[in-house]
Amino acid sequence: MKKRVFWSMLAVSLLTGLFLVLIVLGLLPSFARECTLDNLQREAAVILPLVNTKGDEQPALAQVLMAARVTLIGPDGRVLFDNQADPATMDNHLDRPEVREAMEIGRGSAVRRSYTQSEDMQYFALSAGGGRVLRLASPVYLTRIRVVQTLPWLLGALLISLLVASLLSRRISLQLSQSISRIDPDAPEEVVTFEELTPLLSKLSKQSAQVAQQLNDMQEKQQQMDALIDGMTEGFMVLDCRRRVVSINRSAAAMLHVNPQMTLGRTLPEISRKPEIINLLDELEEKGNVQITLPWGKRSYSLNASRVAGTKGVVILLHDITETLEGDAMRKRFTANVSHELRTPLTAICGYSEMLSSGMVNKEDEQSFLDRISSESKRLLALIEDILRLSKLDEGNPGGEYKRINLFTIAREVVKNFAPAAEKMQVDVTLRGDRADVMGDETLLGELVGNLLDNAIKYNRHGGKVEISILEGKNGVDLTVHDTGIGIEQAQQDKIFERFYRTDKSRSKETGGTGLGLSIVKHSAEFHNATLRVDSEPGVGTTITASFPLVEKKAKKK
Repeated sequence: MKKRVFWSMLAVSLLTGLFLVLIVLGLLPSFARECTLDNLQREAAVILPLVNTKGDEQPALAQVLMAARVTLIGPDGRVLFDNQADPATMDNHLDRPEVREAMEIGRGSAVRRSYTQSEDMQYFALSAGGGRVLRLASPVYLTRIRVVQTLPWLLGALLISLLVASLLSRRISLQLSQSISRIDPDAPEEVVTFEELTPLLSKLSKQSAQVAQQLNDMQEKQQQMDALIDGMTEGFMVLDCRRRVVSINRSAAAMLHVNPQMTLGRTLPEISRKPEIINLLDELEEKGNVQITLPWGKRSYSLNASRVAGTKGVVILLHDITETLEGDAMRKRFTANVSHELRTPLTAICGYSEMLSSGMVNKEDEQSFLDRISSESKRLLALIEDILRLSKLDEGNPGGEYKRINLFTIAREVVKNFAPAAEKMQVDVTLRGDRADVMGDETLLGELVGNLLDNAIKYNRHGGKVEISILEGKNGVDLTVHDTGIGIEQAQQDKIFERFYRTDKSRSKETGGTGLGLSIVKHSAEFHNATLRVDSEPGVGTTITASFPLVEKKAKKK
């Protein structure tokens, strides 16, 4: 900017100087002619006294040393004297305009070509009395010589003016650039500078305030957007035209087990060389919108990739569908298991019934057949009741009332109810502990304790033991059921809470179990925010502990 201002001011100075020189050159010839005419008038005033009326003026005029041409013209136009030509050879001058003008008004002047000298002359004529005219003449080229002699002075003045203008331009441009460089964009009006810049500084101040406000608004919106994207449970990724990651939220980084900062700037195939990723990018180029299922470790994710309209960027949404897929698989297994479990007792009932109705059973065997039908009917009824119970638990509507309950009291009632079954298996059941309050549903808690005790008795050995303890600690209430039964292998301990899963299928059928007891225990524990722990060893026994959250103590009455 400083150079621009400097050269602009210098150009203005040069153009102004040239314009003035042209004006001077245009006016100088006229001024030179005026000066020449004044000189001729002064010379005429000097010579005029030498001209007398006696007619002896020629000797006196001949002695005058003049650079100008001097001519004396008579009343009839005849040349009486000329200091540069022979009067006898000269024409009559009565028709000369300066002569006629002098005779008429006393003086006259003209610029014309001289017939005697054959060049342009400037004339001045003055009445000398007696009708005579004294005329002086000077060549016009002398005027041009004066103009030419003045030209170097004009050019010198122009150069000096340009030098001065360049110095001033340099100084002014430097001051202007320094003043502008001192302007603070955040507070432009606080800088002391040229008065002419005040409107600019005011406008800059307003624009600076507007820009600052817009930046603040943009930052707030960006922070809100970042917080929104970062808080999404779904994974969110943005790729540029080269398929490099330009944005990734914490959920996506956690799903892909990568560091968000290390991921930025890398392409998607660099993060993973899985065939699904490569195929995703290839299909994206063709279709513009692709959805795939991506297995990643033990989890499965749904990737929905879409090209952004108007750009070559890509937005990818990741959703964890592991639970959904597991739920679908579990529902399919549950449907198959329910069909199988319901078909088994129904088949037995139908078979025994047909045999009885057809008379194929001996009289002495009919009672055993009827007992078997009754047993299978009860098993079928228990199975249906367990299925309905699980259905309610899945819907989150188990019924009953959620309130403060003494878990020890419920356990004591359950032990009483299972006393006949324990006596039949010759299993010794003991209950230890004291009052321990939990928040929950009485029926569900009874089913939880009952199913644990039922399994501990059924899968125990004859003459075995079952110990139930209810202890309240600092972190909550622990319900522990320990038996001396067949135990569970380590590989099967994570599966025992699945529906219809049995560690020993042959014995389960003998005991009449439905395979849903521990699944009900799991759902009941989840409903009460309790955690389950299993500790078992084959041939030694099994210990299952349900830990319930601590309930605030009731204030004692005074």
